[in-house]
Amino acid sequence: MVPDYQPNVPLIEVFLYGVLNPATIVVAFMLGRRADDKTKIMIAAFGGAAAGAALLYIVTFLRLWDAPTLGRAIAGVFTTSLIAGLVYAGIGYATKGWSGGQK
Repeated sequence: MVPDYQPNVPLIEVFLYGVLNPATIVVAFMLGRRADDKTKIMIAAFGGAAAGAALLYIVTFLRLWDAPTLGRAIAGVFTTSLIAGLVYAGIGYATKGWSGGQK
C-alpha cells in the first residue's frame, strides 16, 4: 500500500498569505496603537497573527478562494504572520501619537 501524499504548497503562497493578510495587518496595527509599552508590541503581533490564521481558516473552510491546504500551510502562515505582525504592530506603536492631538 502506497501512502497518499498531499500536494506541495508553494512557499511564495505561504509568504504572501502571511504578510498580506488583511486581518493580520488591521489587528496588529490597531493593537500596536493601543500598546502602552514597547514590550507589548509582541503581544499585538501575536493577536494579529492569530486573527490572520483564523481568517485564513474560515475562508478555506468556506472554500471562498483557493487558499493553501491548512494541514500543511497554517503553521508557516502563522509564523510569517507573526513576523509581519511585529512590523505592523511596531508601525502602529510608532504612529499612535500622530492623530487626534494626543500626546
